[in-house]
Amino acid sequence: MKSCIFAIVMEYIGILLILLAGIGNPVQTAVNSRLRFALGTPLISSTVSFTVGLLVLMVLTLVTCDSLLVPVSVASQVPWWAWGGGFVGAVMLTALIVVFPKLGGVLTVLLPMIGQIFLSILIDTFGWFGSAPIPLSFPRIVGLLLVTAGLICYVMGKRKQEDNGSDTKGVGIVWLVAGLFIGFCFAIQPVMNGVLATALTSSVHASFISFAISTVILYILLFVMPSERKHMAGMFRLQSPWWMWTGGILGAFFVTMFAWFTPLLGIGICSVVSIFGQLVSGAVIEGRGLFGNPARHINALQYLGIGLVLPGVVCVNL
Repeated sequence: MKSCIFAIVMEYIGILLILLAGIGNPVQTAVNSRLRFALGTPLISSTVSFTVGLLVLMVLTLVTCDSLLVPVSVASQVPWWAWGGGFVGAVMLTALIVVFPKLGGVLTVLLPMIGQIFLSILIDTFGWFGSAPIPLSFPRIVGLLLVTAGLICYVMGKRKQEDNGSDTKGVGIVWLVAGLFIGFCFAIQPVMNGVLATALTSSVHASFISFAISTVILYILLFVMPSERKHMAGMFRLQSPWWMWTGGILGAFFVTMFAWFTPLLGIGICSVVSIFGQLVSGAVIEGRGLFGNPARHINALQYLGIGLVLPGVVCVNL
């Protein structure tokens, strides 16, 4: 009885923390946008953000696990693909930078989220990547449809808000598939990190390893790209405002919460709860004009989108 109550309490705590991680995601985007403005390029600002997050996770790992290293006896028991979370994260970030000019703002938001949701449900349903299978029940199907409809409404409302529909015209099939692929990466990375966290008995340690791999890959990209390398000299020059350096901390929190709770809740629930938090937080940031962004009116389509996603989250969790 006590173990059942504990499991229920942990489930609700997990949902709350994943929601907070989702809320923090648009904040991280806004903060990193300000950092990109200060440093010059998206890749430079992303590398700085990852470096800050890596340092924070390194300290937390040393405090909670006493060592950054993984014992050979433990490492040998981890599936080879579980070490790939950091690589997938770097691919995901680089792909976002590449596809944004091709897809435009609307599709760059919509396609990855749809790809993330649908692959997350498939992973849960078939138990891919060693996850516990979760049957595709009727409530989960309804929830999936509601979340998808809500996302479409919200993003179309955002398109109307920005009065810019030209960026979705003439987009090639390759770039549309690339947008969905990014969403697939968003679904796969937490599962990989979750398996690693289970093996290491520490989501912080697993997140540190993931961040370390991503950060190394980003520095390699900086060194091999002359156009980026010339910006490296001033990448850690302190500038105001202070909060533009906190994106890495928010990113570390996001990755750690997913690594912790994906094995417990399933990637499907984590994805839809996180996306709901992202929509609410994004609307507040835009509506209030926070973090140096211009304030924009949140229209009825966006409110409708959020309203559809909420019952969708509930249905997916049934």
